[in-house]
Amino acid sequence: MVKHLRVDREEKYEIIENWLLKDLEMIDGKEADTDNPYFDMHFHKVYSLEAYSCASKYTFARTLNKLNGMYLKKDLKIVNFDDTYLNDDSIWSSNNRDCLVLMRICFYAFNLLCLSLCPLS
Repeated sequence: MVKHLRVDREEKYEIIENWLLKDLEMIDGKEADTDNPYFDMHFHKVYSLEAYSCASKYTFARTLNKLNGMYLKKDLKIVNFDDTYLNDDSIWSSNNRDCLVLMRICFYAFNLLCLSLCPLS
C-alpha cells in the first residue's frame, strides 16, 4: 500500500504496507450487483479498501487473478464480483450485451456518415 504525498510542487510516494500474493486468501467485492468501489482483501487480517472506481476494482481483481494463475496457481477465492466482468472475454459475453449494442450503433452511425458524404448524381 502506498501513500501519496504532495510537498510543495513535488509528489512523493511512501510505502505504508507490503502484502504478499501468496498470503492473500480471498478478495470480497462486497456487492456484485451495484457500482461499488469498495472491496475487502483477506490476509491474516481483513483490509477494507476503496478503489478509484468500480472499473478499477475489477481491473485490480483481474490482475491479481492473472498473477496468481501465472505464478502461484493456488485457489484464490474471488467473491461478490460479477463473473462475466472478471474474464478477459467478458466484454463480448456480458449479460446485457452493452458492448455489442454500442458497436451496432457505431456501425450504423458510420454508415449514415458515409452516405451523407456521398455526392448525389
